[in-house]
Amino acid sequence: MTVDPETTSPRPSRWPGVALFSGGLLGGAGLLALILTLTGAIQPMAESTTESDPPATLAASPGGPLVTLPPIVAPAALTPAELADGRSIGKQDAPVEIEIWADYQCPYCARFSTEVEPMLVTTYVATGQARLTFRDLAFLGEESRWAAVAATLAEEQDAFWPFHDYLFANQLGENVGSFSPDRLQEMAGRIGLDMAAFDAGLQLDAARASFARIRGEFEADAGALGIRSTPTVVVNGTVIEGNDWATIKAAIDAALA
Repeated sequence: MTVDPETTSPRPSRWPGVALFSGGLLGGAGLLALILTLTGAIQPMAESTTESDPPATLAASPGGPLVTLPPIVAPAALTPAELADGRSIGKQDAPVEIEIWADYQCPYCARFSTEVEPMLVTTYVATGQARLTFRDLAFLGEESRWAAVAATLAEEQDAFWPFHDYLFANQLGENVGSFSPDRLQEMAGRIGLDMAAFDAGLQLDAARASFARIRGEFEADAGALGIRSTPTVVVNGTVIEGNDWATIKAAIDAALA
């Protein structure tokens, strides 16, 4: 079904336990609870795996085990590489800064990435009016954490955006095996990453350390902004109440005025 992004807003995925927030800020007991939730991040996906082997077993889907996954597919379109600067795209001195907070497993984030994000790039980023940055908010489970780590590894090889595009193009549901390490490795190979470096970053200790850094950033920054759902868009430091094209466009135009 075709959806008109002018009139339809992607439904956000909520953070688990919104009660962790107090007055819109993540802190105190709430912050401790979230830290305890995520401290065990990047565990092996099966007890039979070892720390020297990237975990690669499928989680159970709500309707039962998902035994066979479809092949990895290429994104319908890639973010323009010539505009990329790490996990940002656009001129560093652009007058408007746009942040997109998202989880790679969030279905509404995937919809946003294909319906709204390209219009932001075409209308504002490519014209030099805005700089867009993707921010991790990995909260939907084990595979969200693996995907965030893998995207950071791609970023280290100056390939964040093509990997970002592959992740959203291959999202199949929450914790059903979409982002098992073997599939992440195949995506990395598709975009031509140095596989030795990528595989090293997926080893358990390295992955845990990487996710600890990612987690520290989103706990501090998303908490300070009072962000409670994905996808969330921030324009020049202000959280936008809505993630449809019309709402975001109005906010950017106001910032440019």
